[in-house]
Amino acid sequence: MDVNGDGFINAQDCADGLPLACKVKNQFTQIKKSFALYSDLKYKLTDALTVRGGLRYTHDTGVQSGFRSDALGVDNSLVATLIPPSALRYKNNNVSGKIGFDYKLASGDLLYASFSKGYRAPSFNAQAFFDPSELSVAKAEKVTSYEVGAKTQFWDRRVTLNMAAFYYDYRNQQFINVDPTTAAQTLLNIPKSRIYGAEAELTVRPTDTFTFHGGMGVLSTKIIRGDVSGTDVSGRRLSNAPSLTFNAGVDFTVFKNDAVTLSIHPDLSYQSSQFFEVINVPRLRQSSYALVGGHVDLETADGRYSLSVWAKNLGNKFYFTSRVDLLAGFGFDYNHIGNPRTFGVTLGAKF
Repeated sequence: MDVNGDGFINAQDCADGLPLACKVKNQFTQIKKSFALYSDLKYKLTDALTVRGGLRYTHDTGVQSGFRSDALGVDNSLVATLIPPSALRYKNNNVSGKIGFDYKLASGDLLYASFSKGYRAPSFNAQAFFDPSELSVAKAEKVTSYEVGAKTQFWDRRVTLNMAAFYYDYRNQQFINVDPTTAAQTLLNIPKSRIYGAEAELTVRPTDTFTFHGGMGVLSTKIIRGDVSGTDVSGRRLSNAPSLTFNAGVDFTVFKNDAVTLSIHPDLSYQSSQFFEVINVPRLRQSSYALVGGHVDLETADGRYSLSVWAKNLGNKFYFTSRVDLLAGFGFDYNHIGNPRTFGVTLGAKF
């Protein structure tokens, strides 16, 4: 970035436009160790009812040493040290476990229920670049999970339907927050949040040449207690959590003889609106969208050679995969966009 307007980009531009006019790099060494003892139990109470469970003890340690972040000129000369050499460490112990019941019906279908506690070790922030405040250790993340579900088959096993409903109680959920004023990326914890929802998967195969498969999920997320960049985010939605997702596809054999098989495989995916950050800034909301794609395959009878013509995002839908609020400090939002319409041909051979 030519800050001085002299037609040249040099180290002085970096110094005058720090840090936007610079190349910024960080370096560090991380050593993480995790030791665990666990047990797993499965006991058949009756011919139909089985209990399963287990316990896990985990001891985690981590050391991050030699961390520093530097702003460099275009010639890689050192202009400024943004984060001086520093070190961080953590040590944590956890006991988690699970208990569940499986009930097998006379038809062979399965009903199940489970209660479990999950754990994620503390984390270092590898995204620290601009300010020493970005250096932090996120607390251990914990979740209490309740789940019920069913695995079923009908119509002489031509239809498979799997369903589940769940509730998650999260404590200290870890996530990266970007300050819109300074672009500082801080690893934070949301003290308490909850997630509940349900999902279903369906496969229908009425003939040997036609198969339909689809899935649907509904989701509700809510932050119960948390503060981000001085904003109380209680009651807001978690990031990357659309309330409805859906996918469907078909596998259809159009032609088959002793030499080749021709098949088509259209597919569709849909997701409702979502936010990419927990403050839920309205302009950063991604509205609902659907993507259509598929492939047409030609394969030799022995499976040795194949030709596939494929396409993704046939409708050329414009959508975002992430959005970061930098408007207050820099006058723009930082976005990643999804791939546009793409298509191609794949040739395959097995030897």
